[in-house]
Amino acid sequence: MPTNKPRLNLSLDTDMNELIAELAALQGIPKATLVVQYLDMLRPHMVEIRDAIRMVNDKKDPSPQLRKMLLDGQQELFNVIREEFTDD
Repeated sequence: MPTNKPRLNLSLDTDMNELIAELAALQGIPKATLVVQYLDMLRPHMVEIRDAIRMVNDKKDPSPQLRKMLLDGQQELFNVIREEFTDD
């Protein structure tokens, strides 16, 4: 079914293409679907990076944004570790 969503052309090196192809095949999904899923997972981090870059470009101190990014990353790691130990 056709989509009205914007398209993005990508050029990948051979290793990345093979990795994406294998991951997609293992999950039984198209490569494009895999890439979109990964980008969706990265969206919150991309927003934080965008906000930090905007602050730098606006000549503002990005320290609060960078601190938030660090704390969010540490919280995510803590959650993964906690899940790992509670599964046993």
